[in-house]
Amino acid sequence: MRKDINQLAQIVSAKKRYLSELATPHLSYISEQCLCLLDDTEQLDVFLQQAIIDTPYCNLMYVTDVNFKQLSGNAIRQSIEPQYRGQDLSQRPYMKATIPLKGLVISNTYQNVHTSKPCISIIHAIQQDNVLLALLIADFDLEELPLPNDITLLMSNWHQFKGDPSIRHSLFSQQRSHSLLDINIDRIHALMQSLLNHNGVFHFKLHYSSSRATLWLYDQPHHYQLHNIDQLLNDELNDVYPACAYPAEAQVNEQQITIALEQFKALRFADENIYLRSASINIINGMVGLNFSCDGSHYIPINEFIDNSMEYWLGSLQTA
Repeated sequence: MRKDINQLAQIVSAKKRYLSELATPHLSYISEQCLCLLDDTEQLDVFLQQAIIDTPYCNLMYVTDVNFKQLSGNAIRQSIEPQYRGQDLSQRPYMKATIPLKGLVISNTYQNVHTSKPCISIIHAIQQDNVLLALLIADFDLEELPLPNDITLLMSNWHQFKGDPSIRHSLFSQQRSHSLLDINIDRIHALMQSLLNHNGVFHFKLHYSSSRATLWLYDQPHHYQLHNIDQLLNDELNDVYPACAYPAEAQVNEQQITIALEQFKALRFADENIYLRSASINIINGMVGLNFSCDGSHYIPINEFIDNSMEYWLGSLQTA
């Protein structure tokens, strides 16, 4: 859990750095222009309405005095909301940040009172001759901010989740039932490998106990295809999915897929009480997903999954 928190903190920090580099030139210019408009709120609103459009990813912009009383209306991308002039913002979370006498500061992440989404505010000083006169505030939804580079922090490490305690406690009173997928496991595994290698599938999940498969296509990642065992055993299923080159950005090679499928089979049949219930491979992020009869789940990079022996998995699950 500590690792997960640290990874989230890294992502937030990376977004803040990116936001600072992206927004500083815009907000510095805007604050300079606001200086001349502090006594004319109508013109200040007009200017902020255009300024927010020119500021990437910003969804709200306004000006307050040094006591956090709002001078302008709320500038959003569609319009100005003048009814917010005069409101006291001194208790807002971002006002607890160090207020800049010059330049800007970025607030900690907080929950937007209107959208309930995580939000970050940049507070930029509006000053003249080293005297702070007002504050320009720009709000950004954290979820909408991109990262400067491709980042895979959240899905590049091993994650383990314990399931329902009642299932774990009754683990040894149940036994694996042979499913139709179990009976045809080699044929189904060969199909999965073929679909990954040649037919544009980048992510599959096999549900061994219920004899079904869920597939995600590279060209249609927002949709999934669900197949029952009869469809999976139909020799024409490959023809349903057109031939497609293996994605250049895939993090998994053909040999790793073969080995992982062999280990899926071994984990499925290794024990009558502790066994694999479902498994997945995603060749783009290089992750394997595992769900066991004890209701425990693992999400693990495929190279780490391959490196761990059967003894490791069975011993780990018995102590889970």
